[in-house]
Amino acid sequence: MEMSVPAEAEGVRAGESTRPHPMAEMKSMSLDHRVAVVTGSDSGIGRAIAIELAQAGADVAVSYHSDREGAEETAARVRAAGARAWVGRLDVTDPVSVASYMKTISEELGRIAILVNNAGMDGDEAHVASISLDEWDKVISVNLRGPFLCTQAVLSDMILARQGVVLNVTSVHETIPWAGHAAYCAAKAGVSMMTRSMALELQNVGVRVVALAPGAIATPINAEVRNDPKGMADLKTKIPLQRVGEPQEIAQIARVLVSDAASYVTGTTVTVDGGMTAYPSFSHGG
Repeated sequence: MEMSVPAEAEGVRAGESTRPHPMAEMKSMSLDHRVAVVTGSDSGIGRAIAIELAQAGADVAVSYHSDREGAEETAARVRAAGARAWVGRLDVTDPVSVASYMKTISEELGRIAILVNNAGMDGDEAHVASISLDEWDKVISVNLRGPFLCTQAVLSDMILARQGVVLNVTSVHETIPWAGHAAYCAAKAGVSMMTRSMALELQNVGVRVVALAPGAIATPINAEVRNDPKGMADLKTKIPLQRVGEPQEIAQIARVLVSDAASYVTGTTVTVDGGMTAYPSFSHGG
């Protein structure tokens, strides 16, 4: 005689469905028909992210500050992926430029669903005792004021639609100090805390805010070090994986973070650094 087993005995409460929760199913990383703005996408990580999002189905607004030719190259590769692209100059430190750019994107491509705050600069190496106020302000303005202005400019539409993702590209230097670059570190640490605070403020309106912190990546910003054998050897001692990363390796993580597959991710920083922040100097004990 076959006996039935009570649901409680199988670890299921009486009356509770045994079907998997719909949110437990794998969510799509497709970005079909979503409009994404990627600041500083004329080269490097920004270009790689723009292309990756296009390959996932997003239409992409490409921005540049001075390298229009680079931005047009990015746009061509976005279109080659089958997506729409729009190119425009953007000064992320200027509220008028930011407002005009975002308004034009909404008119040309549609409602902005994804904002990737990637534009940044590390500035010239300068000791804290000698750095000029102009240089300090420039680095802080591009790296911290810029993401704030761009985010503020797109939030009204995101809140109205109750859907949107803001991805702030920071750096391992939001946590790792860097002598000679105090302004850059201060700005990136500021973006990290801004990300967390914004996520709390927007938690009930359908908008996620996440930060992505790359380590040493093969981009124009560090070309001098990569072309110097001694400098490269020294850099590798700081990276457990013994190599610099490729822009595409950052872009692939960015694609996940702005997609529905990361719908439970907000208010945090995802670090992609080959282990740099794991303090490799302690790999053989303290």
